[in-house]
Amino acid sequence: MNRAINNDLPLETAQDTALGLSVIIAVDGAPDLPATLASYRPALDALGVTYEVLCVIDDRDTDLRQPLDNLAGGWDELTIMGQRTWIDEDAALLKAVNRSRGDYVLTLAGWPEIDPAALTLLMDAAPDADMVVAAREGRQASMRNRVLQWIFARYFGNSVSDIFCRTRIARRTVLEEVSGFGVRQHFLPAIASELGYSVTEVTVPQAAQDAPGAAKFVFKPFAHIRALFDALTLYVVLKFLRRPLRFFGAIGLPILLVGLAITMVYLTARIFGAVALADRPGLIFAVLMIVLGIQVIALGLVGEIIVFANNRKLKQYSVKALIRRDPSDN
Repeated sequence: MNRAINNDLPLETAQDTALGLSVIIAVDGAPDLPATLASYRPALDALGVTYEVLCVIDDRDTDLRQPLDNLAGGWDELTIMGQRTWIDEDAALLKAVNRSRGDYVLTLAGWPEIDPAALTLLMDAAPDADMVVAAREGRQASMRNRVLQWIFARYFGNSVSDIFCRTRIARRTVLEEVSGFGVRQHFLPAIASELGYSVTEVTVPQAAQDAPGAAKFVFKPFAHIRALFDALTLYVVLKFLRRPLRFFGAIGLPILLVGLAITMVYLTARIFGAVALADRPGLIFAVLMIVLGIQVIALGLVGEIIVFANNRKLKQYSVKALIRRDPSDN
């Protein structure tokens, strides 16, 4: 039965049918998407669990929609979600996660990324961790991945070795929380780790089409700039959301102290050395630094007030397990 839904419709009730796995592919402009989906079908059928496949695309892409509709006609588990107002792939992923019904959610790229037979390795490792990330053989050693891994580990405390791999499986509740930040999909493992979830890696063979000799780095200036701002936003939100004064204070206090020190030098020279303060651009600069430092610190104080006023609405932590003594042990 060919199924296609529009993403503007109300959410389906997830309690109607319990599934073991939800497979999500959110992609914009992937001409080889139908063939990629077809290549994953035998591996998904061989997992031995009930599953659904949610494929989110831009509803305006009619060239891609027709072959996907034809594929869904012979694949009951496949659902094509045409998102009418397309923002980006990350927002589409969140929409699909909210519609998913499986206990576990597997995210895949819209192009050949890993060997489909390796899905069993991810599925086998899923019960032992909150999120399992695929690491393609041969990709971890690249200089770009090493540099990014060091940066992620330095600022977020943990990082996977194959950052650009989109293949990962996680508990649906975990993915609902981490994808709600609205940042690039590459940051999801870092967010999960920062929130206290267990993240592990499984080395898998990569698809033949995605071999190092065939894969090429595509320089997209605007996309890379956006990723930089996403990383900065994510760092501030994860580290200083509940303590904004620490962030603004770390910036404003040094500026204030430097301004005060320069001002004191000029005042000391004026009081004890009879040095005129007229036509002293350094003094004006020092006063501006004092004002700027006070303003930055004041922003942190305002943030603290806002956080304090909404403290009850903020999720402080999540309970993984509740351990109680069995009364029958007495």
